[in-house]
Amino acid sequence: MPRLTARERREAYLREYAYQKRTGKAFFPYALWHDVLVNFFFVLLIVGLTLLWYYTSDQGPNADTGGKNGVLGPLYESRADPATEEYDPRPEWYFFFLFQLLRIFKEPNLLLLGTIIIPTIWMVLLIAMPFIDPRRERRLSRRPVAVSFASGMAVLLLALTWYGSKAPGAGSSTDALATRFISNQQCATCHTLGPAGWTASGPGPNLEASGVKYDEAVQVITNGRGGMPSFKDQFDEKKIHCLAAYVSSYANNGDPNTPGGSGAPQSATQLCEGVS
Repeated sequence: MPRLTARERREAYLREYAYQKRTGKAFFPYALWHDVLVNFFFVLLIVGLTLLWYYTSDQGPNADTGGKNGVLGPLYESRADPATEEYDPRPEWYFFFLFQLLRIFKEPNLLLLGTIIIPTIWMVLLIAMPFIDPRRERRLSRRPVAVSFASGMAVLLLALTWYGSKAPGAGSSTDALATRFISNQQCATCHTLGPAGWTASGPGPNLEASGVKYDEAVQVITNGRGGMPSFKDQFDEKKIHCLAAYVSSYANNGDPNTPGGSGAPQSATQLCEGVS
């Protein structure tokens, strides 16, 4: 397709402008009226959804404790309990990608990379794309650089958002349970395990990425080893298996919410269910 000169482009523009001026519609009142109608429609839609949510949800005496779900959810959620030890904080859905980045770069010295540097690089690349690929071609097949970058960015953000939505929160119930009953036995004074908040400098080994398997952890917690005493008289069997699955998951770089390479028959979350 031959390129038009500046004069030819201007003449084509003037012909199109003259045609639209003769046959087109003015901005006022036609376009303004259309905008008013569309805005009015969305305002009515929001008001309608609000009324639907309000009148189909429980407004009785149980409303402040959750109530029954209406078409669009409960009118009130449970009241905040400042004494809870198992709160699982989670971000809004549009921050799930950043939430997942924090889980990937969870080491303290990598937090700046995951929270500031990588998102900033993404934004700079998005801003720079018109300068990297400045062609005016509109066919996607003729703009491989822009299409590849945009597609890759969309897939990456969607994947991070998806995994972030499925990931446990910053304070999962497993962490709270493990920290609660382990700290009571002063295990945290001997061992190091960052996810549980143990930063001991005692004689116990560092359990992070130590590779200890589930069966071995059960035996050591039950019968003791070396300078570590037995806990079979202090922990019941369910609590021992919960702790063993939890420790072995992190010791093998696994996730306590899914059965991994630790050898546990179930995830730590499942084995810790009902443990107090």
